[in-house]
Amino acid sequence: MNKKFNKILVCLDLTEMDDFLFRYTNFIVDTFAPSSVIFMHVMHPVEIPDEIKSSFPGFNEPVDQLVREELEEKAKELFNAKVDFSIQVKQGLTTETIVRYAKNNKIDLTIMGKKIGYTGEGGITRKVTSLIPSSVLLVTETAPYNIKHLWVRMDFSKISIEALKMAQSIKEQTGAKVTCHNVFKLPLNYFPQQTEKQETRLLEQMTKHGKKEYQKIIKKLNIKEEEFPCEFSMNKEGGEAQILYHKAVQNQADLILSGSKMKSGLTHVILDNTSEKLAGGGKTLPVLIVKDKKLSTGILERIFD
Repeated sequence: MNKKFNKILVCLDLTEMDDFLFRYTNFIVDTFAPSSVIFMHVMHPVEIPDEIKSSFPGFNEPVDQLVREELEEKAKELFNAKVDFSIQVKQGLTTETIVRYAKNNKIDLTIMGKKIGYTGEGGITRKVTSLIPSSVLLVTETAPYNIKHLWVRMDFSKISIEALKMAQSIKEQTGAKVTCHNVFKLPLNYFPQQTEKQETRLLEQMTKHGKKEYQKIIKKLNIKEEEFPCEFSMNKEGGEAQILYHKAVQNQADLILSGSKMKSGLTHVILDNTSEKLAGGGKTLPVLIVKDKKLSTGILERIFD
């Protein structure tokens, strides 16, 4: 299964999070052996008045060059992986610049920080995650430097099958254990007056149905259930993301994979609710949002071009 991360983009924001991202990318390079890594910071255009430039000679050097030099120094100190890499400092609108760069340069994986203790609201991260055509790895500053157990969101959709394929590829590269997890809702709105016995029977039927659907998928992918088991949970309160996350933590998973069901409007693209909540703040486990690169690129071309 070839789902290789050949070209990796790491988004920096000139905060303390950058130190962690440089170090964490060492681990990612050692694990996945990409062909190249690009560290990129996007800054708003800066206009410095002439009188300031004349009073402070240091301002004669372009600001983006100063930022690049600062990041190059950090890379020398913190990034020692054996891979071709570059530092890119762009000027423009942050989200659009990152998304266009990823699209035009055929990026396979974008790594972004998801801050827990560090200051930051995460607005840019959410927007980029929604729009960017590559898969996105969101990591907090407490993320472990290992990938031993993958927890895969499974709802039998086409994109969740892509997430399982990604997990299969990562398993081949790392030897990680893989567990799929299906969270289903009982259709109680159609059967509002359920006895406890009837609800239990309905629960059994839904689980049985889920197992049949999963059997179709693993048969199609030619993989063994004992190597890629699937667990099932009932969702009564509309909290699929919370159940997935809780089960992943409970089972000591290192990474959650969720296929991104992108919904496109005339001027924007949004993630499905569960992927968005998994990508949001307050969750310390790394999350890999798996994209259908071809579909995502097509949507972007309609919006941006």
